[in-house]
Amino acid sequence: MRTCAELYREVSRQAVAEKDLRTVVERILIDSVHEFTRPSDVLPGRLLSSVAMTDRTSTLDTSAYYAELQGWNEQTLFARVERAIRDGEPDLDGEVAAGVDPAALTGLVQSVVHGFSVQANLGTAREGLLATAQLAHKLICRQLTSPTP
Repeated sequence: MRTCAELYREVSRQAVAEKDLRTVVERILIDSVHEFTRPSDVLPGRLLSSVAMTDRTSTLDTSAYYAELQGWNEQTLFARVERAIRDGEPDLDGEVAAGVDPAALTGLVQSVVHGFSVQANLGTAREGLLATAQLAHKLICRQLTSPTP
């Protein structure tokens, strides 16, 4: 279980190392889809989020570990978003717009990723999830560079 979970941490670790926030978000979304849609014989922990969310004595250690992992992923992305805003990080379409809320952006990206995990567990095909990831990325990036009224 920990080996599989660490693959998800690695997605975040590699993504936040990217040069601009637009690419960070893209890597998190797209790479998560690829991890979540690996065949179960290659990645037996695909149901990790489902198992960890059940409230049973047998899953409490798993739940605690999963909560730590998700907290790490969230904190890492949050810090990266804050840095981009603080530094006026240049992006493909200009700087990150003033007024972008790092907590809201982080929460949105994390929520979309969690949704991918659930959908993959329910059998949604990689192609469908990738299309959703691309749309989410486009919408998020539009918001990142749009001045807030």
